[in-house]
Amino acid sequence: MPKTLRKQIRAVREEMRSRPPGLRAHVERVLEEALDLADRHDADRERVELATVGHDLFRAHAPAKLLKLAKEAGILVSEWDERSPVMLHGPLAAVVLRERFGVDDDEVLAAVRDHTTGSPEMPLIARIILVADKIERRKRKRAPQLPDIRRLARRDLDTAMLCWADYKWVEERERGWDSYPAHWEARVRWVAEHHADIGLPPRTDDFPDELGLATGL
Repeated sequence: MPKTLRKQIRAVREEMRSRPPGLRAHVERVLEEALDLADRHDADRERVELATVGHDLFRAHAPAKLLKLAKEAGILVSEWDERSPVMLHGPLAAVVLRERFGVDDDEVLAAVRDHTTGSPEMPLIARIILVADKIERRKRKRAPQLPDIRRLARRDLDTAMLCWADYKWVEERERGWDSYPAHWEARVRWVAEHHADIGLPPRTDDFPDELGLATGL
């Protein structure tokens, strides 16, 4: 498996050489963050690297070309995608990684597919790539909230994702943007799970006395 992973990483990196320099630089900044998170959260570095170098394979493609390639690849294109074709670059990259580069790691493919919007169910690698993509060095300089989200992600990826989603929600409201349905669905799930995790446990009958006080205290 390691030999296969290194071969796939090299092949995807070779493909990325034809992409604009600015996009390649972004990928390297994301990789720096992703590998740091991988080490902190005990994820496989090579699988994280493969997902990172492949996540933006089609980010620089023109909208019309993205729509054409997505439809040719059999990707379901919604009315939201028609209005904002850039949202297709992750799903398209996942298909190409599987079919052209032989990537059959479902977690890597999910990370590439969902790195823009997130999804209700995200494996560890997908969570790492999503967060790393949002907190890379250049983006942190443009948004004062992102350094705090970066620090949080080093301890708690799930809460960091939710904080990023909240930041994104505020930005959308301030700018009058609509929330992409897949992202909103993911955010609703993340909020529900967060509150379920921090909720108080149910009451029990551990205390025998009628005042509810532990005997002997």
